[in-house]
Amino acid sequence: MNPVLFRSELVLVLSVMCDVRRSRPGATYHVADTFIALPLRGIFTMHVRRSEHVVHPTLGVVVPADTEYQMSHPNDEGDSGIALRFLPSLVPEALREQPAEVRVTPPDVRMRHALGMLLARIARKDDPCFIDEQALELLCTVAGEARPEAAPNRSKARAKIDRVRAALAERPEARWTLSGLAELVGYSPFHLARQFRAHTGTSVHQYLTDLRAAAALARIEAGEASVATIAADLGFAHHSHLTATLRKRLGLTPQMIRRRLRSVDACDQTRVSSRD
Repeated sequence: MNPVLFRSELVLVLSVMCDVRRSRPGATYHVADTFIALPLRGIFTMHVRRSEHVVHPTLGVVVPADTEYQMSHPNDEGDSGIALRFLPSLVPEALREQPAEVRVTPPDVRMRHALGMLLARIARKDDPCFIDEQALELLCTVAGEARPEAAPNRSKARAKIDRVRAALAERPEARWTLSGLAELVGYSPFHLARQFRAHTGTSVHQYLTDLRAAAALARIEAGEASVATIAADLGFAHHSHLTATLRKRLGLTPQMIRRRLRSVDACDQTRVSSRD
């Protein structure tokens, strides 16, 4: 049974943890009601009909009612995240339809920050109205960015790009090079760069930087004080590089993020703007 973090008439917020070690697709799960999944830590793959979806922090997932899926895990670290279940009438209103297939958003550190703010408000037992509003903002963000697959995604090229994505998500702190990642999947660096952008909509460097930024957010949210230590551990060249990255992605410095996590007056500032 997944622990309930918050419950209202509009939303149920659940903590989801999985300690399954490296594994192939296992048990089949059936989804009764549509929910939104927002990963916090780790990586796993959802196997749904003819599609596979690599899932990790910075992504949001819409899992529609009546979906059957399996999960596999590429490492031994386990994973954790948050599931948001809304009043059934709200989901098709936000999505403008009842989705028929699993949808995954592009990577977005702003969404991960908004999730951290939501959890901070729940932990502080803030006004339920504020929590409801922030949960609905996350629903709207995921609904606005998640798109159905244009076609089944089990091509050889997609499998190779997913392998690169999984490697980056598993060890974002590693000193990855384009040549090393290309060798991992048997591509030239040039071909990997082109294929990665074609399948993800972004560059390898941008993707990795967002993963590192998300990992930094998790440590800031946990109360770690030293930005220099976080930056060094996660592969940033300098603490100023981490600060500049967060400012560019979120418009916030680490100090500002800490202040917002403590403040009960930041609710109206946590809206995740739509992707340009």
